[in-house]
Amino acid sequence: MHMQCNLTLVFLVFALAGFLNVNGQESLPPPIPKKQVITIGGFARADAVFDTRQVVEAREGYVLLYPKNVMPDKEGNDINAQGSFNQYAMIARLFVKISGPDVLGAKVMALIEGDFTGASNVENNGFRLRHGYARLSWPKVTLLAGQYWHPLDVPEMIPNVLSLNTGAPFHSFSRQPQVRADVKLGKINLVFAATSQRDYVNCGPGLPSSQVVSSSVYHRNSGIPNLHAQLQYSGGKIFAGAGIDYKRLVPRLLTDSNFKANESINSYAATGFFKVSLKPLVIKAQAIYGQNLNDHLMLGGYGVSAINPLTDRRSYSALNYFSAWIGMNTTGQTLQYSIFAGYCKGLGSPEPIVGPVYSRDADIAYTYRLSPMVTWMVGKLALAAELELSTAAYGQHDEYYESTVQHTVTNLRSSVSMAYNF
Repeated sequence: MHMQCNLTLVFLVFALAGFLNVNGQESLPPPIPKKQVITIGGFARADAVFDTRQVVEAREGYVLLYPKNVMPDKEGNDINAQGSFNQYAMIARLFVKISGPDVLGAKVMALIEGDFTGASNVENNGFRLRHGYARLSWPKVTLLAGQYWHPLDVPEMIPNVLSLNTGAPFHSFSRQPQVRADVKLGKINLVFAATSQRDYVNCGPGLPSSQVVSSSVYHRNSGIPNLHAQLQYSGGKIFAGAGIDYKRLVPRLLTDSNFKANESINSYAATGFFKVSLKPLVIKAQAIYGQNLNDHLMLGGYGVSAINPLTDRRSYSALNYFSAWIGMNTTGQTLQYSIFAGYCKGLGSPEPIVGPVYSRDADIAYTYRLSPMVTWMVGKLALAAELELSTAAYGQHDEYYESTVQHTVTNLRSSVSMAYNF
């Protein structure tokens, strides 16, 4: 019995020591893992739009870019001078957000979000992935992997507009598979990202090379991701930043003369942005100077600048564009007013173009938009109306693809919307 009591005493001593550290302080047992929290949400939304003219668009006209060029018939009548009306519910959205438990000392969050706009016009009303990513957040570093906004689409800078284009072609609109790291240094945030292409792709040569095809294959065959670096500042009422972007495309693997093609084109872009949040008003502005940004629903592309007459091997030159926009919106809880203005101008190519051009409407010299909107919010219900005045200046381009304006065309879109958030 005495021996059994001694053993029990020794066991208790060692058990107590296990809860004491070398400084004699109590060591707490490992924390109980946090439970996983799952949130489901989204909204149902109905829109109706009327255009005074035919437009360059996507999703049955829901995504408006700019008005179509004049298309005269045999009597000189403009075929595109025809209004249109449509209604949509395909933007209805669902998301699932999962957070916790912590992993590797980081807070964990995953998001899967989709809507019914499909991946192209032939898939309208089809459920498609908008965002789908996992995110690990440490005190100073955040790592994201999955499909998310391309870094040129800064979430804090998305314009407050009713239109599904979110300001395109003046504001970038592109969601891409990516790996992204954010590094916080006080009020400074550094962003580094490597992205690929999925639903938003560049255009390039088909077979034969005179055909223009939109595909992710031109970026995939480059062998390297789209690389982006960005610096952001956030302090008080100010949010601002600047970024640079690099992308490489391989237009062909085989020439029209049946020779292996060893061709590529490098593309660059730079952006600067600014946001000030005041009590009654939020002001946002952004500018982008870039090449080959048609995978962002923006103007841009490239053309053939040299052709080998024996092998048909080619060199390419990018078309340069400058775009800028500014948006302002009030911050009322019931009524909100906003206005958006955007401008984009083609700056041509640094080299003469001697062959086909793979671009989105390279004959546009400039385009601009002005769109005011009013929103009435009652609880989770939002009623909105917007006017969207868009003008495109079409012209005749020279060998450097700088266009001389021949005429302008204008479209006025009237939109109304009802959305219920849940």
